[in-house]
Amino acid sequence: MKKNAKIALIMALVIMLLLIWAPWMDNQAIHDRVFKEKARIDGTIDKQTGELICDYTVMWFPFGRWVVSCEGGYFVTFWGKIL
Repeated sequence: MKKNAKIALIMALVIMLLLIWAPWMDNQAIHDRVFKEKARIDGTIDKQTGELICDYTVMWFPFGRWVVSCEGGYFVTFWGKIL
């Protein structure tokens, strides 16, 4: 029984580490999605001229990615939800 418990613990840790790391998330795709959905709302693009004021930067963050510009930041979860 102890061997099964160790295996279950190791598998749980591996799954947790994968969710924390989230290697399947593509930084460029996340950038493009946040840009498309949020750039006009948060002021990253000037509403009058349509000119880009400052671009988004995507950084690793546990359980997802942190996307920031000079106007604000968003957390994108490992399942793709923008918060």
